[in-house]
Amino acid sequence: MSKLPYLNLGCGSHFDERWTNVDFVSNGNGVIAHNLLEGIPFPTNYFEAVYHSHVLEHFHKKDGEQFIRECNRVLKPGGIIRIAIPDLEKIIENYSKLLSALKTNPNDLYLQACYDWMMLEMYDQTVRNLSGGGMLEFLSQEQIINEKFVIERCGHEVGAVIDYFKEGRKASLNNKSIKYTPTFKNRIVNLPATLKRKLIQLLLGKDIKALNIGKFRLGGEVHLWMYDSFSLCRLLSNNGFIDVKQCDQFTSSINEWSEYELEQLNGQLRKPDSLFIEAIKG
Repeated sequence: MSKLPYLNLGCGSHFDERWTNVDFVSNGNGVIAHNLLEGIPFPTNYFEAVYHSHVLEHFHKKDGEQFIRECNRVLKPGGIIRIAIPDLEKIIENYSKLLSALKTNPNDLYLQACYDWMMLEMYDQTVRNLSGGGMLEFLSQEQIINEKFVIERCGHEVGAVIDYFKEGRKASLNNKSIKYTPTFKNRIVNLPATLKRKLIQLLLGKDIKALNIGKFRLGGEVHLWMYDSFSLCRLLSNNGFIDVKQCDQFTSSINEWSEYELEQLNGQLRKPDSLFIEAIKG
């Protein structure tokens, strides 16, 4: 199948096979594995559109600037860049509104839960040292009184995590006697990794915690910078793009955008908390 002249960067498992799809790790058939910190592995003036969703915030500010310059480089003159990121402005607006409401109703448990979630949106993915962080702990609660609010904020992906924990609790209740016991074969297969881990622990002692935190924070999960509409538009304008504008998930200058369903799943917006910006290579 011939490819469209469109590039999806940091695509994860959500992509259209008609596009060229690149991610740090390949999660699907035809997805190219490449470290985007080392540039975009295509010639100059090669694509008519470049798209990335919830990728830019995982770069340090300076690395993000270089990444945007690379996006500009691989685009043809007049080509389109489309970016979706968490919307810092909306996060702060929701946080501020809930804080004001709590000053009037400090004992309202629903408001408290919504406030706690907005604090997590604002900070958790920046400061966490373990995968999932405080968000995962929040979503694993047996009862989430503001479940609808959380799903409206962050979409079906968060809803799927909530459902996963619900199903896990059901399975646990129905299978109390089931326990996982590694087989001898599994222990032998995992022996080199186990020995390596024990050797590192022996050599580093108490510093093993710092190593584990460092490895996690360099692993790509945490947010290293955040953007609002002003800062993202300025970033694009300062790096060779013109006609920078905010849009929504349904409208795009990319031909037949809605056909690819890159920001939808089963007719629903994947990440409702997003800010969408498009611009043209000048």
